[in-house]
Amino acid sequence: MKRNWMAWASLALCGVLAAALALQNAAIGGLRAELADSRQETGELTRRLHAAETGLEELRAAADRPAVRFANPVLHPENRTLTVDIRAELPERYGSDPALGFCEVGEPYRMAWQVGFFHREDEGYVQTVTFPLHLEKGIELRMEDDTVLFSGDPVVSMLPLQVASGGTSWHYNSREQMFYQCDWSVDLTDPAGQEVQAVDGAFRVYRNGALVFQGREIPDSLQVEAAGERMDSLGLPCSPGDRMRLSYACKDAFGLRYEFPLFELAAKQWDSMERCPLSGRPTVTWPD
Repeated sequence: MKRNWMAWASLALCGVLAAALALQNAAIGGLRAELADSRQETGELTRRLHAAETGLEELRAAADRPAVRFANPVLHPENRTLTVDIRAELPERYGSDPALGFCEVGEPYRMAWQVGFFHREDEGYVQTVTFPLHLEKGIELRMEDDTVLFSGDPVVSMLPLQVASGGTSWHYNSREQMFYQCDWSVDLTDPAGQEVQAVDGAFRVYRNGALVFQGREIPDSLQVEAAGERMDSLGLPCSPGDRMRLSYACKDAFGLRYEFPLFELAAKQWDSMERCPLSGRPTVTWPD
């Protein structure tokens, strides 16, 4: 009898120990989960802190980085020069009248073919410059310490006319093998972003590089005029594989001629067309 009682007591004790062990394991599991969550939260906080620090460093670097913009371009076709206002944001270390050099792309300041000086005004550093404009050649604007203010194509960045947006609504019917267009539009600005108007604006459509349509722009309208007729829409033959390009041709107030590429589409099967990569650089020519 005593032996049975001791057996039952041992079993009960084992049960209590098993329950305690289970509770302890559950508590340990909960602590491990909390620790994992805490590590995850710590990792997330660390990542966010790192991102914030990186963003702050980028802002500091941007604040210390010179920036330049162009305004009020005036062309002189008779001697093929351009006069333009250059407005710069420069760090204080450049002083009151820092020098500005015009260079070939990649050349250092000491090889500048023209030098000017910024003047400090309320809105920043300002300089009006006149320089020979080579329509096919890029330029760099450099400070004396060889900091590059601008490197690129003056045709794209400095000329009186820039395309902000433009195009048409279009549809391709592969069964008819016709490419339809309507709603011609273009928005032009000057280098400072102010809206401007062109002279003798016209939309041109090319098929595989050959001109197949030209319609005169009708101001304040989505129509064009061709052969003395106002047109709401246009249909042109187009087979699968053909490339259809839309461009906008015009002149600025100084007589310089532009042709801006707006889009190029390659005709596919089943009424689809694929947009082709297209340079945003206009073709520009001096007046005769």
